[in-house]
Amino acid sequence: MKLKYVALMLAAALAFGTIATSCTSEEETQQGVLTSREVDFSNIGLKYTTPESWMEYTKSNNIYPYAYEEDYTIANIRYSYITPDDWDMLSNAEDGVVVNDYLYPICEIVVIETEQASKLKSSGLYTTFSSRDLIKENNGVSYYLFYDYVGSIRNMGEENVAIYDEICSGINELAGSFMVTDFDVDAYVESKYAEKNTVSFSTETLDGEAVDSSIFGDYDLTLFYVWGTYIYPDVDNLADVQQAYEHAKELGNVNVVALCIDTPTSKLDNSDEAKEIAETAKKAFEDAGAEFTVLRLDGELASFIQNNFETIPAFTMVDRNGIARGGYYEGIYSGDDYSRFIDAALNEYVYPDETAQTEAE
Repeated sequence: MKLKYVALMLAAALAFGTIATSCTSEEETQQGVLTSREVDFSNIGLKYTTPESWMEYTKSNNIYPYAYEEDYTIANIRYSYITPDDWDMLSNAEDGVVVNDYLYPICEIVVIETEQASKLKSSGLYTTFSSRDLIKENNGVSYYLFYDYVGSIRNMGEENVAIYDEICSGINELAGSFMVTDFDVDAYVESKYAEKNTVSFSTETLDGEAVDSSIFGDYDLTLFYVWGTYIYPDVDNLADVQQAYEHAKELGNVNVVALCIDTPTSKLDNSDEAKEIAETAKKAFEDAGAEFTVLRLDGELASFIQNNFETIPAFTMVDRNGIARGGYYEGIYSGDDYSRFIDAALNEYVYPDETAQTEAE
């Protein structure tokens, strides 16, 4: 996990929670974030109070909190120490500096579904801290506090080591302040999943027709295929994707949509080279007898591809809400393979109750 230097604001670092404050203006709100000890993550059923001894270091930005989540956790909230000299350096650094190269972990709060808690033992987090306490458990959710960092802190200098030790001495106070309440776990997990895995776009087809992600709403599932002319003709399985489209048409409630990633929309690139690449793409799809929609790249699609795929060709299944389901697959597959993926995704995401009833019988 790498934190790139974008903005060293505690309010931004605690991305999905809020720190209680009654201030209204931006300046007052920032000051409230820096001085308040009451932390409210009620959207994941957690409230706590940071130790009083942390206040002066929070105000001076030497305690650095940030939130993230692993695939198997609901939320991770880490507190780290950053020396005054390193803070000054980072405050004036250019973009691209990796913040967590300068952070010394103090503790980490882990919110996880109780049935998933066993996965913590095989995580890197488990070997980062030697103390791992289950603080609270409520409604199928466990709240852990990990502390006693096992890495070296000596290279920060004796004065900063003393400050770090003083901060760590408040961890028991932090643990004792935990308050947990019920929240809709399934709804929260789904909302976070959708946030990361929604395919959104407003682009045009290879033929220049305007199209957006609302096309997913016309079908229960869409096989979303990612391709590029630069792998053609060495990789040419477009006819296999067309075979999957034929299968989808027979089913009636499934579609196939492709994206050609090196043909940006004319708004992004209307150069002669871009036009030539688009013509190459058209010919490749026509030669394969492709009848499905082929998209050109826009900014939203570029971000989605960058975040979820490393190589092409690739594909995922997308539901009628535009959310990718069942994972991301890279490599070459046959038409029969794609058809099997479609059938499996239908059984899991469209007809799960019927599938379970059939298996029971």
